[in-house]
Amino acid sequence: MLASLALQFSVFVARPVHGLAAGIANTVATIGVPISAPISAPISALGGAPISATGGATGNSAASAVDVPLSMWTSSNYPTGIQFGKAYGISCGDYDADGWVDVFVCHSGGLWKNLGGQDWVKAVDLAPLLGTNFRYGAAFGDFNEDGLPDLATEPRLASASCMSLLEAGPNGVYRDIAKQAWRIDATVCVANTETNCWGDVDGDGWIDLFVPAYPPVMGSTGNWFFENLGPYTPSGKYAFTDKTVVAGLDNPLGAARPEGAQFADYDFDGDLDLYSNNTLYQNVSAWGTPSFVALAPAESGFDLFNKLEEGAAFADYDMDGDLDLLVAFTTAPGVVVYESRGDGTFFFEGGIVDSPLTGLTLGLSVEDWDFDGDLDFTTRSVFRRNRMIEDGARHFTVATHTINPNHLANATPAWFDWDRDGDLDTALGNWANGGRLYQNDLYGPTTPAIDRRYVRVKPLKASSSVAQGLETEFGATVELTLQPDDGRRRVKFTSSSNGYLNQGEYTLTFGLPTTPVDVVFDVAVDFPIVGTRGLWRVDASVNPVLGSLHLAALADRELQVFRDGRVRIGGVEYPALGSRAAWLGELGGGLALPAKGAPLAAPTVTTQTETWAVLGVSTAGANGPIGLRQLDLDGLLDAPVSCGGVDANVVLWDTTDPAHPFVASGGSAKLATDPRNRRTHVRTSFVLQPSREYRLAARVTSFRASPVTGPLSAGGLTLLGSALTVLSSPCSGVELANAPLDPQVLYLSTRFAP
Repeated sequence: MLASLALQFSVFVARPVHGLAAGIANTVATIGVPISAPISAPISALGGAPISATGGATGNSAASAVDVPLSMWTSSNYPTGIQFGKAYGISCGDYDADGWVDVFVCHSGGLWKNLGGQDWVKAVDLAPLLGTNFRYGAAFGDFNEDGLPDLATEPRLASASCMSLLEAGPNGVYRDIAKQAWRIDATVCVANTETNCWGDVDGDGWIDLFVPAYPPVMGSTGNWFFENLGPYTPSGKYAFTDKTVVAGLDNPLGAARPEGAQFADYDFDGDLDLYSNNTLYQNVSAWGTPSFVALAPAESGFDLFNKLEEGAAFADYDMDGDLDLLVAFTTAPGVVVYESRGDGTFFFEGGIVDSPLTGLTLGLSVEDWDFDGDLDFTTRSVFRRNRMIEDGARHFTVATHTINPNHLANATPAWFDWDRDGDLDTALGNWANGGRLYQNDLYGPTTPAIDRRYVRVKPLKASSSVAQGLETEFGATVELTLQPDDGRRRVKFTSSSNGYLNQGEYTLTFGLPTTPVDVVFDVAVDFPIVGTRGLWRVDASVNPVLGSLHLAALADRELQVFRDGRVRIGGVEYPALGSRAAWLGELGGGLALPAKGAPLAAPTVTTQTETWAVLGVSTAGANGPIGLRQLDLDGLLDAPVSCGGVDANVVLWDTTDPAHPFVASGGSAKLATDPRNRRTHVRTSFVLQPSREYRLAARVTSFRASPVTGPLSAGGLTLLGSALTVLSSPCSGVELANAPLDPQVLYLSTRFAP
């Protein structure tokens, strides 16, 4: 059964033609070793290749014999492959901001420069900065917003081993500021640390740093969280302060030690939550004041609280639009999927992962390496292939490959398209046998442009001093929707951690179907936002270029999407529509989320047919049209009813005159909900006119009430209340228009913007 949210709109808002083409048309140490090798010319642009209608790749034919199309990369300079040195973790980042993704290997200290997608050179040796002790991994993050990504390392075991915070300068010169009390007010030493995470958790615009560490009972320090204070310090330099305890990010009592860690908005409220220590930390920050609540198993559904894992990552594996959690425990049940119910809670069901007790004890990565559109993953030496696209099954099989087993002995893969040929290559971390680079053979030098079925999306923060923008929007979620919609939601998000000790490429790459030849799609980017229970969404409503994009018209396959609404493609910048807001508000506080001591109850099954959940709103305070751009619904939708030849189970009624209600223009939708979910979030295009009253109604088979906890009015829209009513004549609208509304309850909610 297809695990997705299938959208088919009946009489919906007419869509304008968008897109590029409506048709195809204390002591400060510094170190820097200059590069001696010349930089080769970059590979040719995709736009110059002829268009072919073959619909298939013409890369290495050997790739088709196995599930994982990877082979060891070689060159004349590295005839037996590149050796990165001992590598517990691999970090990918463009350290010199030349547009090509580079690699840092923390244990051996090598910073490797990507030479225009053709070759590699060890450009900088950072080992003298890092000391001689055991080191694990690191994470790139441009904390001072100069366009050059800085590095936070992960110390391990030895008492003299401390965290380094390497501030990047031009030409690969770094300085370690971690022991400068005026830059960071605590030192992380005598600590067993794991997978560092960067992210702006309090919405002040500067990325903060979470360092997961073993608890004191294990001879370590416990977790660290450093709030970025920005440049507004006595020195004028970006500085950090330890806010671990006050932010609620210390190690929970009784929880397993941290291994994998990741920031992500798993509960759809717009801010960055955290997984670490087998615990889901819910972000409850106000602007500039970081704060988290560690949810108990009864509240989050993550019930293996004290079982050790060695890797975890969020990913929408079943393509239903929410973020599930993949976890590799070291003992039974082994490799598991904690599936999201869409409401901030999770559940575990066995049987989804074949051979779950293989590939344990170290490492996890998530990526669509075969480019079929769904997300696959790895655990140690085992590659696992997602079957969602192939047959609609929630099922991972063990994948075949030809990778040297010695290179996978302790693998921590980091995925990135280093040569910009369209497919995703991998750098394999390996502490025993050294890190290696493997190329993806899906596409080769002769593959025609149209047969390279991918698009790249890079969410960026605008900067007055860095024209290309800042790669600091960690946690930005991108959704790509095909036209016509195939019912599968393609969702990825940016992250500085990607499973365990690994950091993949910041830019997100989406694999596209092989047919039709010219795939048409929309792109929407949700940027993190704090304190409003709203969303910050840049999509075609904000910038029309993000709608109806034609693959065949994209000579440059990278879309750079800025938080301020601008979009850059192939060096051409497209401004946002000045009248359209990226901020999406939500009235009444939205649907309830799990809270400390207050787990969510399951939805209630209806006992009568024609049960409708209703939301009443007024636009009396609006100065112009208001768009309802997302519907949030608890429970499950019933089948559509047919009224006037239109099938719909979600209807927007204009009830300004309750005696004569009518369906608003484009106000009928036929939607489907997944029975495994308790809450559904779906983008919509309903439009409300000013000085009117409306009732948005959904035909349901189950429901759940949420208390109103937030403002009743915002942005020209006023919440009148909600209702659960049984209609004898659902097509007339009169009963619905006159049903009493409860102003203290929500059964459904909407995200809106002028």
